[in-house]
Amino acid sequence: MAKQVIWSLVAKKQLKEAFQILKLKNGNNEIGEVLYVQLQNILHRISMNPFIGQTTEIENIRYIIPHPGYTLFYRHSLKKIEVVVLWDNRLKMGELKVIPRKE
Repeated sequence: MAKQVIWSLVAKKQLKEAFQILKLKNGNNEIGEVLYVQLQNILHRISMNPFIGQTTEIENIRYIIPHPGYTLFYRHSLKKIEVVVLWDNRLKMGELKVIPRKE
């Protein structure tokens, strides 16, 4: 059975910024739409099997790369999947210091 997928406030903000950047860079929404479909597909797979992502140093936080430009960090529990960060891979990983706490 698929788990409910929710987005943290941080991840929602990052998703919105990603779409804005892609629109400015490409002059249209096509690449943003491709990213959206890839995110939906991977989130469906994660909701069916949350252990497909790679583990991190933080308990119950995993990551997966749904698109070459972005890494999706998520927290899993018995009932839900929480997207905690949508990381832009062009940024340095050292800048990713804080994973948002459970909301």
